[in-house]
Amino acid sequence: MKASDIASVLNFSAFRPEPDDPTASWKSRFPNKRTVFFGLGKQTLTVRMIAKNGRPADGEVIPDVKDLKESLAAASSLIRERTDGGWCAVSLHTRYVISLETNLSRRPGSEDIVKSNPRTVLGGRYERGKRYALTHNPETNSSILLTFDEEQLAKIQATFAECGFNVGRVCCGTYTLLTHALDVINTTKSGEAPASAFFFILCEGAVCALVQQDDKWLELRSRTDVYGPADVSPALELVAPFQSRIPPTMPVVIVADTTIPGLAEVVAQTFEGHEVRDISEPDLLSRLMIQS
Repeated sequence: MKASDIASVLNFSAFRPEPDDPTASWKSRFPNKRTVFFGLGKQTLTVRMIAKNGRPADGEVIPDVKDLKESLAAASSLIRERTDGGWCAVSLHTRYVISLETNLSRRPGSEDIVKSNPRTVLGGRYERGKRYALTHNPETNSSILLTFDEEQLAKIQATFAECGFNVGRVCCGTYTLLTHALDVINTTKSGEAPASAFFFILCEGAVCALVQQDDKWLELRSRTDVYGPADVSPALELVAPFQSRIPPTMPVVIVADTTIPGLAEVVAQTFEGHEVRDISEPDLLSRLMIQS
């Protein structure tokens, strides 16, 4: 055994996952390494550096992105210099579909199997050329299904690679925030009482709304490219009709990719009489990505 092999065992590096292992958490793949988190919208590119300690550092939003490759190439040199190896994660905020489905396969491990062999889980709902993620309701036969276009994903990854980046993970910010909100609310309910909530998700222009009543997912609406960074009123207009359709005792749970000053107060005006709980946190989306 070489001395380097012995050292790698002693400092535990031999037991760490490879950087390109998507099944491992980001922080375990890049310990004490600088990486970068990109948020890709229809015409915006968010850049947030991840420090060696795994915490989100400074960031910026590149507006009016007409050509991703051109905008990324213009900034790539400076960004790569602030990373170790150009490793990045990309959150897509456009060109995806989140839907509510019923009676999908509940075979053990189906939420993982759908990523590698979706046909066996989705059956007749499977479409060739799509990539999926899945979250089952543990209490009912409904599921939340995320759908991406495989060809579009390949193009995006190729563009980042051409600009000198190694894409270590691709995710959907809205889906990530939605599943986070479900985890927070459904694991903190009192006793065994069924949980009810209206979930309002905002992620860099994308919006998702989910009605959960007594643990049952009843209605889901998802749209991308709804609002701009300076004005979330179009997002409120999109979900306002739910106010007349949900019970007056149902709380409204807000989660955004980061804190938005005054958001809870504006939502409270739209959903007058409802309890409003904002579980957004600074840099929430990038921190969730690092943890997973």
